[in-house]
Order: sequence, then structure tokens, then C-alpha cells
Amino acid sequence: MKKYFPNDSKKLLAKFRFDSEIDKQFFKRVYSTPPWIYENRLSLLKIKNKNNVLDAGCGFGQWTLALSNLNKNIHAIDADRKKVTIAKSILQLNEKNNISYKVGSIERLPFNNKVFDAIICYSVIYRTDFKKSIKEFYRVLKPDGIVYVVANGLGWYLYNLITGHSSAKDFNSRIHSLETISASIEYYLTGKKKNRNGNIILSPKSLARYMRIVGFREVINAEEGHIQFNENIKKHPFYPKKYLGLTNVFEIWAKK
Repeated sequence: MKKYFPNDSKKLLAKFRFDSEIDKQFFKRVYSTPPWIYENRLSLLKIKNKNNVLDAGCGFGQWTLALSNLNKNIHAIDADRKKVTIAKSILQLNEKNNISYKVGSIERLPFNNKVFDAIICYSVIYRTDFKKSIKEFYRVLKPDGIVYVVANGLGWYLYNLITGHSSAKDFNSRIHSLETISASIEYYLTGKKKNRNGNIILSPKSLARYMRIVGFREVINAEEGHIQFNENIKKHPFYPKKYLGLTNVFEIWAKK
């Protein structure tokens, strides 16, 4: 039985100090998800039996651990030092020896050219200058390497604005959604991010188009959890496809 999922989430919560209540809630949610859910997703996407894989924006490391069960060498990077520290601690609890962590930005990856067979970037790209991040993914991928990106569409922020989903004592998702919508309007009008650490709303078509411009091929976009290369493995999306008829959360798979 894998130590880190799912019954140890309460024990894990007691081990760590979190910077915010919203981080604590997020940690509890992702480490209450059975490991096979993450591993099935990776298998569906052909991110399996690879030599070198990058988890770009690894957060608390739930995808990193799943990657480590299916692939040889895993590199994980995140700009949040506290999250990386917690991820490293979970690595030690699981006695994993095929994962290395770094603190840093995915806009400027500290890796040589053409070193990775696959990259996943789950729900992080919209926090960055996504054009810089996509170019970096292309740079560090080997020829024929795979990239998998997940991002939030407008529907996600409208859902949070209307319902207050994911709010916590120290985080108001309604205000956050309004700020994101405002920042996105300014970004698309001026080309500049109002807040370097703020979110930008992306659309699957525009992000896929930019990835093709950079040089990626076989670019596929779909609602989160719906790209499927193996019909024998059941899909397990984490989000509804649409909200008010608008893109909620989406994914893009591509090759270099």
C-alpha cells in the first residue's frame, strides 16, 4: 500500500505547518485522492516508462509522486519554497530515491536544452508569463518529447465568483475571481500583467495556437481529464466540462 494516499492525509496534515488555510485545504484534497487516479491520468497521456520527466510547478508533489511510480527519473520545480519543503518531506516519508526538487520559476528553468522526455504543468501556467513558460518547455524537451498543460478558462472564475467555491478564512474566491478577470482584461489590452504573481485567464484555442507558433506539433486540447490515448483506461476528470456554457478547466497535450 502506498504510504501517502489516501488514509494518511489527516496524519500528513498534522505533520506540517501551512502558510494559509487555503493551502491546507488544497493539500488535504489532493492527498485524499487515490494514487491510481493520478497514475491512470498519466498512463492515458502516454507519460509512462520515460527516463526523465519534469513536474513544472509541482506544488505539494502529488503529481510528482505519481510520476515517480511510472517513470525513471523525476525532476520537480516550484516557486513556492514552503511547498517544495513539504513535498520533500513527503518524498522522505515514502522513501523515494528517483525524485529531485528545485525552487525556481518555470519561466526560467534551471535545466539544459533537450533533457526531458515529458513535462507536466498542472494548473500553474496561468500564474506565469505563459509565453515564456511555453518557450522554456520547448527548450528543455527532447525531440518527440511530450508536454501536458492544464489551465483555467473563464468558466472556472465565473463559477468561483458566483458560488464562492474554495473560499477559506484567509481566501475569498469571489474577490480573487474578480481580480483575475480584471487583470486578464488589462493583460489582453496592454500585453502586461498587472500583478506578476496574479492569474491570467487562458483559452484552449489561443494557448494551443501559441504552442504551435513556438513549434509544438500534434497539439490536442480538450476539457480537463478528457484526452485519452488508451480506451481501456477509464477517464476520471476532476472538473465539470463547462460552467454557464463556458470553458471551465482545460488541458493541452503536444509533442515537440
